[in-house]
Amino acid sequence: MTSFCKHQDIEVPNMDACLSSLGRSRRKTKSITVEHHYRVDIFTAIIDQQFQKLNNRFNEQTIELLKLSTTLDPKNNYKLFSVKDICLLVDKFYPEDFSYQEKNSFKILVAAL
Repeated sequence: MTSFCKHQDIEVPNMDACLSSLGRSRRKTKSITVEHHYRVDIFTAIIDQQFQKLNNRFNEQTIELLKLSTTLDPKNNYKLFSVKDICLLVDKFYPEDFSYQEKNSFKILVAAL
């Protein structure tokens, strides 16, 4: 990043420098670095905002469905595969799609593990 900024004639701030507090008495505020300001004050605040937007967009049931569906992800040879999660998927979201015998077979498999 530094070489890109230098090539584009963009001033690179010293991340270890103390951030001057504008409009506040220096005696009342703690001295923080530029890096702390960007990492904590800005980055964390933006992540929190994005998280809130996601929470507002999806209800709890949808989030649970997405989490449980990860058990069917074929990445890394189904590393996240979980019979227990499949049972929860079947019971909560697809109860009409499986017979009583199939549901019992899943439960027996979970008990055996």
